[in-house]
Amino acid sequence: MAQWPSLSPSELFQKMSQNKKSWHENYYVMFSSIWGGFSTDPWLWNVPPDDHMVHRSDAVFESFKCVNGKAYCLNGHLERLDSSARFLGLKIPSELADMTDILKQARILGGHDDFTVRLTISRGPGSFTVNPYDSPESQLYLVTMKLKRPTAEAYAKGVTLATAPFPAKSEYSTIKSCDYLHNVLAKKYAIDAGYDYVVSFDQDGFLTEGATENVAVVTKSGHLCVPSFDRILKGVTLLRVMDQGRTLEASGRLKGVITRDLTKKEVFEEAAEVFLTTTSFDVMGVVKWDDKIIGDGRPGPITKELLELMEKEIHGDGPHLTSLL
Repeated sequence: MAQWPSLSPSELFQKMSQNKKSWHENYYVMFSSIWGGFSTDPWLWNVPPDDHMVHRSDAVFESFKCVNGKAYCLNGHLERLDSSARFLGLKIPSELADMTDILKQARILGGHDDFTVRLTISRGPGSFTVNPYDSPESQLYLVTMKLKRPTAEAYAKGVTLATAPFPAKSEYSTIKSCDYLHNVLAKKYAIDAGYDYVVSFDQDGFLTEGATENVAVVTKSGHLCVPSFDRILKGVTLLRVMDQGRTLEASGRLKGVITRDLTKKEVFEEAAEVFLTTTSFDVMGVVKWDDKIIGDGRPGPITKELLELMEKEIHGDGPHLTSLL
């Protein structure tokens, strides 16, 4: 029979210190409400295995970015996190009220002004059952990591999009929970099929969203169309893009910004441009969807203008930026 050692705390710590991985260089800082503090050593980062986030996906999260020492749309992300947590009946950790101060410390400890933030509220540890009342208190975990942006070539050339071979998840689709198995399998399908990104349609045949991205269509009639919000997660970045679209409407570049149900047939017939939007890349033009070429096979003019407007806002000094300096 195989024999495995029973490790003392000091022996375990020594083994963990030898468990540094190459991808750790992309990770900066972790804050845990269980510790009540920070760690800049990724090989020490951990979440208890009996936390209901780990074994039941019973948690909600947000991802956002900081650029030039300023958090973009911080309030919007915190409001959605609070809403998602309350929907699931999660107790709001007291540390959430101090998030700006936590982020300021994380920026200093991480040594970078540009980074991505992953912020999670979990049900917390307490048992391995499905009973949420076994967990006496929710926990807050925050990780900062390298901000990875697409290359200028990717923006110029655009990306390809596959349709997932199975319907989108419908239950709790408007809540940003940690239950992302559907998203993982959809993304796997796209990569295995040779596409960059993936998008899903629901059981009624209506367009929803990507694995971690929202999708929008610029119609031949000149309207910016987004899937109905009762079918998708209302993306914080998407909302800003829609507001930027209204500035183009005011200048006559668009005829309107609307939400509506869209079938695949309608998209393929009506689309002059298609783009994806998410925290990491803001706006990215889609040039091929399944076997269909979108527009002339290059990111369209509205897509480019929206990206320019978003970049200007993110690198500016407006109301959607929270200074961490």
